[in-house]
Amino acid sequence: MKLPKQVYQHNICEWVNHPQAGEKVISRIPESLRVKLNENAQERALCSAGCELRFRLNSPTATIRIRACSVLAKHHGGGLAQLLFGDFSATYIPVTEDLLTYELVAPDYEQLETVPSQERQFHPRLVRLLLPTHASICEVSIEGDIAPPEASDMPALRVLNYGSSITHGSGALSCRESWAGRCAHLLGADLMNLGFGGGCHCEPEMTEYLCQRNDFDWAILETGINMLGLDLALVKERIAGLITRFSVAHPSKPVYCLGVFPCREDILSDYAGRAQEIREWVQEVVRTADAPNLHFIDGREAMEPALGLTTDLVHPSPAGMIEIAHYVAERIKAIQGGA
Repeated sequence: MKLPKQVYQHNICEWVNHPQAGEKVISRIPESLRVKLNENAQERALCSAGCELRFRLNSPTATIRIRACSVLAKHHGGGLAQLLFGDFSATYIPVTEDLLTYELVAPDYEQLETVPSQERQFHPRLVRLLLPTHASICEVSIEGDIAPPEASDMPALRVLNYGSSITHGSGALSCRESWAGRCAHLLGADLMNLGFGGGCHCEPEMTEYLCQRNDFDWAILETGINMLGLDLALVKERIAGLITRFSVAHPSKPVYCLGVFPCREDILSDYAGRAQEIREWVQEVVRTADAPNLHFIDGREAMEPALGLTTDLVHPSPAGMIEIAHYVAERIKAIQGGA
């Protein structure tokens, strides 16, 4: 799939052949890495969570055509894209396996630019098509008089998030409304989302890839919930390997390590208290590492379970996503302020 060169493809690593559909789709990681990961991560890497198409619109209108080759987790938002002008939401667009044509109409830019805000991160003249959290996009085109984004249209700071389906965005209406998206906004940063629903297993290959990346200002690692059923010794080895190696590879970049968010394990003890054991292990790894850039944030305090969880007692609701975002952002601000 070839988009106009004026379109900036955010959080998109490459286009690869979908193993089942046989069509080119977006991948958030290199194919050479994807095929070495667990099955859930292999599948979710082809979901467009956190992926955006960004451009400026020179003409009053443009035409967007978009289609997915598969739509997963429809109960968690499925194929719902979001169109924004800067930080202003324009509409949501349902993306299915049938080709959809959408006529994009420019808003009153001057009116948007007069809105006072100290939290504005994206310029209102920047068109942002936030692709669906749980869909594999195999066809997308933009027709019209467009221009590439200007450097000042986007935040200068970038945050890299690696984690589970909760980081991926399950339970949020769109990527922007996920806890990771909202947290990045509160901290004035552009989000690079590497959440993989059910697939955050901290494999050595993923650790090596994250260590090699250098396109971010700080990172947030949300580990544990996808590994509750794995051998505990392996879990501890992989989490410790990720945290210690990543902090050494990026000594000048803050790394925030989250303990497991509130979940059914805390209530029903399906795994005999494993969630709390992993939280304590993450905290211990951070505490004992000789790395001043490492910081622990207790995810269990991030939200009120009775209000913030969905009925599966694992994924946050939209309200829970907001609560987590504010909690994590405030903790990071406090740490940065005390540094």
